[in-house]
Amino acid sequence: MKDLFLGISLAANAALGYLLLKDTDALNDLSDKFEDLSSKAAEKIDSFTDQAEGKAKQVEGAVKDDPKAKLEGDFENGKGIVKDKVNDAKDALTD
Repeated sequence: MKDLFLGISLAANAALGYLLLKDTDALNDLSDKFEDLSSKAAEKIDSFTDQAEGKAKQVEGAVKDDPKAKLEGDFENGKGIVKDKVNDAKDALTD
């Protein structure tokens, strides 16, 4: 029984793959959506990384009582927040 379901699933996936590859417009649309999602993910990761580095420098500055490190952390954190807000605004304008 398990082999029967596996065979049916394999046949359905093959048929779906054929239909997707046959329709080049749909394939191009899927490719464009994937590129858009991957670029948005990269932008989110970049802003998150800046914020995390900033928080780490802020903590380092507080622990070592180093105002320069704390200011650098504030700057990095702010840079990440600004990048995040810019990306949100860009998404709102393109939707």
